[in-house]
Amino acid sequence: MGSGLDGGNKPGHRFGTMLPEWLEKILILQDRDTRKARIETQIRHIPKEVSVCEEKIAQLESNLELARRLVQDLEVKRKGLESEIAAEENHLNRYRNQQLQVKKNDEYKALTHEIEGVEAKISNLEEAEIQVLLDLDEEKENLEKKDSEFKEEVAYQQNLIKKLGEREINLKKDLAEAEAEVEKARSESSEKYLKPYDRLAKTLKPPVVVPLRNQKCGGCHLKVSSGVDSEVRAKGENITCDNCGRLLYWEA
Repeated sequence: MGSGLDGGNKPGHRFGTMLPEWLEKILILQDRDTRKARIETQIRHIPKEVSVCEEKIAQLESNLELARRLVQDLEVKRKGLESEIAAEENHLNRYRNQQLQVKKNDEYKALTHEIEGVEAKISNLEEAEIQVLLDLDEEKENLEKKDSEFKEEVAYQQNLIKKLGEREINLKKDLAEAEAEVEKARSESSEKYLKPYDRLAKTLKPPVVVPLRNQKCGGCHLKVSSGVDSEVRAKGENITCDNCGRLLYWEA
């Protein structure tokens, strides 16, 4: 949305052509409205940007918590294996003690079989424990890395949120200034031209007051009728594009 009132040039001196006072005032109002709308849009976007930062922090916290739980689960598994090994070693010692006391050959063989079974079980449990310890070391390293990344990224996102808060404060100050400028521009414009301007501003994408160049509307860029072209060239007031309805003014 823009009226082309940039570069410090007054509307009445666009392209070296003096514009009627009423048109100059409406173009100034359009320029002020454009600035106000731009600031309002920026303010509306800030909560969304803050929400994006907060979602990133929440995701980082979730990822870190998953890494913590994985380490905790492995610790529980390691302790469980230690308990199982200890229990099987108790069984093994009991069987060995019993073996020393038996006198019959078949009983001795039966206990030998039990001992071998327990030893095999202990061996399997110890292998599982070694794998868990290796996994645990890896996941602890991963957790440490994620924790470091988490702290760094959260600090970054929190800093962004802080800057967005500061930006919102400044934009609200700018908005108050822009609103005052709009009110001033409206007070200096005639009701005769404000009514059609306001009506179009409610329904059309800005700008609503546009130049006519080479018989083409500066808003929709379509060719206007010869009658409209003639009226605009004659500097008629409140002449609208017969395609889009925008207010037109002649730009030589």
